[in-house]
Amino acid sequence: MKFGDILYIIAMIVFAWITFAIVRGNFQRKFDEEGRRRDLVDPNEKTEKKNEKSSGEEKNSEQ
Repeated sequence: MKFGDILYIIAMIVFAWITFAIVRGNFQRKFDEEGRRRDLVDPNEKTEKKNEKSSGEEKNSEQ
């Protein structure tokens, strides 16, 4: 094999690896910890859950 062929194969492997890393990162950013899509979650639901968590913490501190 010529040096150019080896360099071409290495470049293709690096290109494929970088592409995979970019696609995986974009895919992971679309989902939250619970596996739900972030762009499809109702914004009111987020505030309700935060209120439930904070009210639960207040109840625990009162006891």
